[in-house]
Amino acid sequence: MARFRRISRAAKITALAGMTAACLTVLPGASGVAEARSSSGAVLIANGLWSDRILCAGPNDDSVWLQQNASGNPYCRWIQIGVGGEGQFTLYNLAKNKVMAYEGGNEGPVVMEDLAFPSRNQQAFTLGGRESWGANALQAFVDSGQNVDAKQWGGDGPRTTEPVHTRGWRHGHQMELTWNVVPVS
Repeated sequence: MARFRRISRAAKITALAGMTAACLTVLPGASGVAEARSSSGAVLIANGLWSDRILCAGPNDDSVWLQQNASGNPYCRWIQIGVGGEGQFTLYNLAKNKVMAYEGGNEGPVVMEDLAFPSRNQQAFTLGGRESWGANALQAFVDSGQNVDAKQWGGDGPRTTEPVHTRGWRHGHQMELTWNVVPVS
């Protein structure tokens, strides 16, 4: 059984830099995320239906939020760590010094956690196939039936007052379950 332990911020940043360099060297074009990489390595994750809405780490809590026109917000910048054998990767937020995670459950919350070495499966995501509207589902690796969802609870608009959760593809609309990776200029 793997053991998880906390490591210092300096060790995380050093490891992240090495993993990012390896990913850029070994896997160019391996996924939509790798293709969109900017020279800094940071990307924004914009919704497939509401392109002005992007995923952001909560600066005051461990939730993930949908923010509008927040490209200058450092909590909205992500770095992809790796692409595993099954296409899984981890999304690290440098401003928060944590990674995005899904702890399970139907329509479960997407949260920020300390990066574990080795990475836990709950900290991994995959991209579904590219849809006709040009975006990919962002799926939890531990349950590919759960996709990161931008739609508000009980309505048809984007989330504005509650943190991001997941939702199954089979439930209702799909465009708000898809995302585009945009390089940070």
